[in-house]
Amino acid sequence: MPATRPKPSIPLDTLREQIAQAIAGAKAHDVPAACVRVGIQRAVEENDAQEAFRSKRVYVRNRILTWNEADLLALAGRVLREFASDDLSDTVSEMTVHAEHRVSELVRRDVLKVIERLPSLFGELPLIDSLAEVFGTAVIQDDPGGLLGLNSLHGQIVQHRVNNEEDWSHEELLTRCGVLTCSQTRFFALLAKLLHPVARRDAEQADLAAALSAALRRDGFIVRQTDVESGYAIYGVVRAQAGVAGAMKNLIFASIGEKPELVIRDAVNNDVEIVRHADKVLVFDRPLPSSGQLLWKDLRDWYAELKGIESEESAKEQLFRRLRQAVLGARSAGELAVFQGYYERYGAALGDRLPALIPQVYLHYDPYTKRQRGDEQFLARQRMDFLLMLEQGVRIVIEIDGRHHYAVPDDQVPDRYIAHAHRYAEMVAEDRRLKLMGYEVYRFGGHEFLDVDLEQRKLGPRAQRCVADFFDALLARHGVR
Repeated sequence: MPATRPKPSIPLDTLREQIAQAIAGAKAHDVPAACVRVGIQRAVEENDAQEAFRSKRVYVRNRILTWNEADLLALAGRVLREFASDDLSDTVSEMTVHAEHRVSELVRRDVLKVIERLPSLFGELPLIDSLAEVFGTAVIQDDPGGLLGLNSLHGQIVQHRVNNEEDWSHEELLTRCGVLTCSQTRFFALLAKLLHPVARRDAEQADLAAALSAALRRDGFIVRQTDVESGYAIYGVVRAQAGVAGAMKNLIFASIGEKPELVIRDAVNNDVEIVRHADKVLVFDRPLPSSGQLLWKDLRDWYAELKGIESEESAKEQLFRRLRQAVLGARSAGELAVFQGYYERYGAALGDRLPALIPQVYLHYDPYTKRQRGDEQFLARQRMDFLLMLEQGVRIVIEIDGRHHYAVPDDQVPDRYIAHAHRYAEMVAEDRRLKLMGYEVYRFGGHEFLDVDLEQRKLGPRAQRCVADFFDALLARHGVR
């Protein structure tokens, strides 16, 4: 198992500076309003325009000097949706998506040895344009006026690779472009570009993918097919053991009543049919995108087709109400807080990029009810409170623990519970099993949601902050922005 490498050491001041530089791309009189839009300040004050005119960058920096890492990363995501910034995008990816699992310089050098054997880098694609797409225009085309000549990287590439193709090897060219030090996002983009069917196809493409995988595996990554374009394979770099292995086959969720009864119509293809109480659950029967992520818009579009709803807005509202019905049926303040808090906080902010938070999902299925089984329980937990399905097979289980998770009612005293070691042991054993399968499991205690009013469907400030802090950190960790 590859060791997890230390996170890249990026000072928060670098992040602040890049946020400020990105917003400073706006005109001075627009900067205060831009700061309002991205959440830096609540309103434009009387003297803001004059202050921004003196220095747009300093204007922004002064307002985020005391912000912590989580808030800065969330802000950076909002800024990038409005202002283009390669530097800020790289920094955010290094601090979030690629923070925990790194490809070392040693392995990057191994990858370069593989690339060196290629007859060409990008096939018939223009070399300069391809390099600029990967490493950034500012890096590759660093002399737009042609004044620096061979003192610029662009001039050297033209001299030593375009005009004299054999002067520089692939390894030297890419090293000068920064392949050993660039962000991991750019490094992976280079490999995807090399493997694109425009550059190479069929056996050459497959052989390169296998060779790159062999080099990357030391750091826990592989190259695999992630998509198909016009019948041609599209490859990308993924974690060797990212998330849950296997494809989703049955997503049964949003239970609102009696347990559904299932039969397996085709055991070979694992085709499942609900023969009773089908109206009490929803069954998502579409294949997931190649990324493995299930977005709210995917769920909404599926529901619109299922129910024959023409209006996108109407489908969104009806699906939300149907999911909330399942949550309210659980009579859990914590489940309402997590569900409502998540969609209220991120629904508008992320829009079509919002991962679907799916309630009441069947993870296991026992055809018999608890009453029929009696004391003979084969499955400790059949249904989970919430599921998120993110890219690269990352599946996140969220559970709200009420007293029934670790205690049993006291027969002698009403409304009193007694700690039950066996019940608690069952719960933690199931958690271990899920984690070993590749799921991430997070638990909330019911005591964290004492200020939730179930009847009025209102969340108190403590519950709102609890949910916001958790999802802010979780989504940042997985690079959702």
